[in-house]
Order: sequence, then C-alpha cells, then structure tokens
Amino acid sequence: MLLPMHRSLIIGLRGRQLEAEERHWLCERPPLGIILFARNIHSAGQVQALLAEVREATGQATWAAIDEEGGRVNRLPWEPFSGRRHAAEYGEMFRADPGAARQAVFDDNRRVGEALAGLGFTHNCAPDLDVFHPDGHGIIGRRAYSGDAAVVAELGAACLRGLAAAGIEAVGKHFPGHGRANADSHVAIPEADAPLATLLAEAEPFRRLIDAELAHIMTAHVIYPQVERQVATLSPFWLNDVLRRRFGFAGRIWSDDLCMKGVGTSVPVAARQALAAGCDTLLVCEPDGVAEIYGAMEHP
Repeated sequence: MLLPMHRSLIIGLRGRQLEAEERHWLCERPPLGIILFARNIHSAGQVQALLAEVREATGQATWAAIDEEGGRVNRLPWEPFSGRRHAAEYGEMFRADPGAARQAVFDDNRRVGEALAGLGFTHNCAPDLDVFHPDGHGIIGRRAYSGDAAVVAELGAACLRGLAAAGIEAVGKHFPGHGRANADSHVAIPEADAPLATLLAEAEPFRRLIDAELAHIMTAHVIYPQVERQVATLSPFWLNDVLRRRFGFAGRIWSDDLCMKGVGTSVPVAARQALAAGCDTLLVCEPDGVAEIYGAMEHP
C-alpha cells in the first residue's frame, strides 16, 4: 500500500521555534522528518527545545536531519561543528598516510555524531561521495574527498562508520555524482557530459558504501546528457535500474531539496515525479516550498 505523501517528506522550518501553521501541519500530516539550517539555530538549548517541540506536535519519533559535512558546509556555529577540515584536506592526508586519514575522518565524525545525537538529531547529510573533477563547478570543489573514486570510497566509509558509532545515520550524496557537473543545482539545471561507463566508475563510492551498509543515499539534480535528458532525481533509470538493481541498494533514496532550481519544475510536481521515479524520501527545505506542498496536499 502506498503511503500518503507527507510520510515521505523531510521539511525545513521557518525559524527558531514552530509557527502556528507549521504546528498544524506537523499535527495533521506529520512528515517523516525535519531538517534544520542556520536560520533555525541559535544555541544548543534552543535546538534541543525546537526538536522536542516538533516531536511533541507529531507525537512521533520524527527524524531530525542537518548538513554537517565539515569545511564550508556547517550549520551549527560552535564546537565541535565549527572549524572542521574540508573533505579535500583528508584526501590530501590520505596520499601521505592512508591509515591516519581514515582514522582522522572516523574520529572527527564520531565526535560530531555524538554531539548531534546529544542535540536530538538522527541523520547527518554526509558524506559527500562526489568525485572531484577539475572542470566541475565549484559548488562541490573541496567538499569532495578526492578526484580518485577509490579514495572517496575509503574516506566516505570512515565517515559512515564514525557517524554510526555515535548512533547517527549517514546520508551519502549526490548520486550518481555531482563532481563534474557544470553548474550549481541550487540556481540552475547542471549537466555532466560523460559516457555511461565513466559515470558508473565515478559512482563507485556509492556502490562501495552500500556494501558497507549505507542506508540513505541522496540524489543529484543533474542531467547526464549522454545517458538521458532527465535530472537524476526524477530518473527511473538512475534510481531503479542503476541504484536499486545494478548496485543492489535496499535503503532509502532521498531527493535533494525539491525547492532547488536544478530539479526543473514546481515543488508539488517534482515531489510526484520523484516518488514515481523511485525516491521514497522527499527533501523540501525552503519554507515557501513546504507551504506549497502542504497546500497541494490539503487542496489537491
């Protein structure tokens, strides 16, 4: 039986405490989870109170996600979250001492995971499993561990293990790969122009982490024109043929934020198309997009 759409949603909130409309949505159509951004964060106590308020409204153990990759992708402006290395720095360390690099990534993510769990979070949208490409747009850049897929897989697995040791679920991103894409999918529809064999080789970190029991994978709002003219988030080929069947992934497929320009359509349309393509977890991060999708559910 198909679940109602709201049971697939992970939604962003407007501010540092729930607004009345948000409380209504959480009570009447509880989402699978929420995701916090800098706009939602003031202090540790405030974050704990907000997540408790969310779960009181839903009456459920609602997931709470965040983007804490390290480097420039940082939402919580205090230690141990602030001042962390970029992923690429671990890749540079790996060239000199692979064991030390793996251990450093594990230790960093266990420490961060323990702090996230203490605040009430359940999921971290990391590791970034994109393979760096020198001609790709800078939106990935030093967020990638390496230009070598094997190194990305090794260090991504260390991140996964560190978070898991703290009880935090990792979300690997952005399948099948954003590293060579030519634009920022927040503001445009990127393309990554390479043959299927190359793209599959660059997606190898995802396959390797599936073997390491990665349970959540986020899609890329990227078109791969030598394969098809559909963004991967809305593509049955990438999500079912490749990720499910070829790679054997049995976990949850998260869309990237459906409010981003890269998805190429409105939030309610994108949500329906993403579900039909194979996503079972829909990120809707911007408050206006959340209002749009809840409005569409209430007035179909």
